[in-house]
Amino acid sequence: MSLIPEGPRGLDPDRDHPAFLDRRRSVDEVRRAWAVRAAQWQAVALAEEIFDGPVTFSTLGLRASGPMRGLIELRVPFDDLESHVEREARFLASAARDPVLSQVPLVYVLGPDAG
Repeated sequence: MSLIPEGPRGLDPDRDHPAFLDRRRSVDEVRRAWAVRAAQWQAVALAEEIFDGPVTFSTLGLRASGPMRGLIELRVPFDDLESHVEREARFLASAARDPVLSQVPLVYVLGPDAG
């Protein structure tokens, strides 16, 4: 064990320097990313219509490709459990039929709004 720290190490000589990597995305990649954002806003609008009130949301792990494109947590108005379960079922059925939401595989978490 040495009390003197080792000097800084350089990049692996077999790897390209990060400044030389081409980070531009293709048109298709950009479109897929925007499709996820469009689905996010469509889910909020649909939830506001079905739950009859303002909806707050947060997103986690949004990505442009893959089997799941992300998780959207929707905090919706809450009156009682029976009506919440019924509205949640209506939301999921409507999302499956929606032309935007049916094209983007998302996980929805519907919970009561704390406010």
